[in-house]
Parts: sequence; C-alpha cells; structure tokens
Amino acid sequence: MKKNILILCAVLLLAACGQKNKTEQPQEQTQTEAANDYSHLNPAQNDGQTAIKEDLSGKVISLTASEFLERVTDIDPERGLRYKGMTPCIVDFYADWCGPCMQLKPITEKMAKKYKGQLIIYKVNVDKAQDICQALNISSIPTLLFMKPNTQPGIMVGAPTEAELEKTIQEFLER
Repeated sequence: MKKNILILCAVLLLAACGQKNKTEQPQEQTQTEAANDYSHLNPAQNDGQTAIKEDLSGKVISLTASEFLERVTDIDPERGLRYKGMTPCIVDFYADWCGPCMQLKPITEKMAKKYKGQLIIYKVNVDKAQDICQALNISSIPTLLFMKPNTQPGIMVGAPTEAELEKTIQEFLER
C-alpha cells in the first residue's frame, strides 16, 4: 500500500506539472437508483463551502466526469487532490469492455454492502471520463483510488481478489 501511495504521489506531481487549463466538455448526466432516493444521503461539510450530499445506501454509485468533480475532488494542480466528502470512498476506474473490471464488479458491490455507512464506492467509466483519467494519469484499469478527508489518496492498480480488497479496505479505514 505504501508503494501505491508513492506511485500516486508521483503521478499527481506529473499531472500537476503537465496540467493545462482545459475546459471540460459537458457529458450526459445519468442517475443511479440510489440518486433517486434521498433518505440515505448524508450532507458532508467541505471547508466551509457548500455541503455535498453523500450516498450512504451501500450501493456502488456510477459517476460521470462532472459528478466526480462535484462529489469527490477537483483536480487542482496547485492544491492537489482534496477529497470533498466526509465518508471515506473508493473510486473504481473501469471500462465495460475490460474483463478484470467486470470480475471486480461483484466484489465492489459486496464491499459496498458490507461497509454501508462507513465507505462509499464510486465507479467512473474511463471511456466517458477521459479528461479525468488523463489528469490523474490513469492508464491501466481497473484502478482503485482510495480517498478520505485530510489524507493523501492511495491507489491500487489491477483487479484484487476479494480477500486482498477486504484487507486493503480494513487498513484504509484504520488509518
């Protein structure tokens, strides 16, 4: 995990050095089942800014690029990545055509249910969020980005087994 954090820091540094002012093209917005039921939303405070709503339903939540920037983090070369939520999260960068990504899908769904209320699992389709992936230098999938308030993100590249992901999540939540 320490090696993954070092890799992420290097990636973020390279992204910050090479980042240009880009305007993101609007992408089609989609809503998940969970987004329609607001009873499980937790308003998270964000450095005095507008509170964001966190979905603590225990479901894996698909995000568009604009939703990623709204709910998870802004990509700011000067400030780095700062998680906007209060509940720790994992962002699964995947593609529908990726075999290992599809093998990971039921595992992430199981972990979302198991850690309901303690952890949010988001999914970002790399084919529909290319600007985000480019800014974060995500070149291999699946890639899991582990984020929580006031800590540097962690990263895991490749499809872990259920036991490996469970162990990593436990370590992540204990930090």
